[in-house]
Amino acid sequence: MSNIILDFLLYVGRLLVLTLGVFCVCGFAVRFCSRAFASLWGGNSETVFDLTAVIGTPVHELGHAVMCPLFGHKITAIKLWSPTAKNGVYGYVEHSYNRKNPWAQLGNLFIGIGPILSGLGVVVLTLWLCFPTEWNAYLAASRVWVVSKDSALLDQVGMIASLLLSILKAFFVNWLRSLIGILIILSVSLHISLSWADVKGSLGAIPLYLLMLSVFAIATTVAGVSAPVLSGLTLLNLRLLSIFCLVIAFAAVWVVIALLIRLIRMMIKWF
Repeated sequence: MSNIILDFLLYVGRLLVLTLGVFCVCGFAVRFCSRAFASLWGGNSETVFDLTAVIGTPVHELGHAVMCPLFGHKITAIKLWSPTAKNGVYGYVEHSYNRKNPWAQLGNLFIGIGPILSGLGVVVLTLWLCFPTEWNAYLAASRVWVVSKDSALLDQVGMIASLLLSILKAFFVNWLRSLIGILIILSVSLHISLSWADVKGSLGAIPLYLLMLSVFAIATTVAGVSAPVLSGLTLLNLRLLSIFCLVIAFAAVWVVIALLIRLIRMMIKWF
């Protein structure tokens, strides 16, 4: 009996990881890159955040806003972008809902991770419009990586490096389109991280989400399809991971830039 309960709890845990894990990893990884950039760059990093917020903040806030009506939330106030940040806040979305409505309560979770979805969408759209050849080549390689039994994370890193290199080469073909594309992507990648307010707003929906997963787990276990469900979700996660890794990679570019600037400053002081 104890083994059955343990197996069931492990199944629910895997469902939780496979349905929310990629989003959380991406959100916190981008946030880490954002904080690392600010730390390495120093006080002047606020200027970079101010400039990139013109594009990044509206994308972030629209991610929240679009989710609100889908889950029965009423937007009471919205600010897509402010010229000057107050306590690091460049924009906000305030919303209200019926706390007795389970669907609306569940919505807090998806409203919280909305910026990750909107940011991912804008990055993919920009790659498709500004770097179509490079993007299609990456998609073709990622499809092979997803279905290959010998797939390794190192292969994914190599694919991303190849895409970044091909984007740099695209500047020699159409520099204006490439410049616009890279500015949009880098701006978005610096502002789609999960803030503490986003996480705090989502936490209240976790118990209800776990309850729904438990009901789903019971139904699929009784039906004898738990293994195919896990297999399908794993495949879906690999496909999402191949795209989410791009967002993390572009956020990491900011860290590399800040590190290079810091090294240059140190060298200037030495000499």
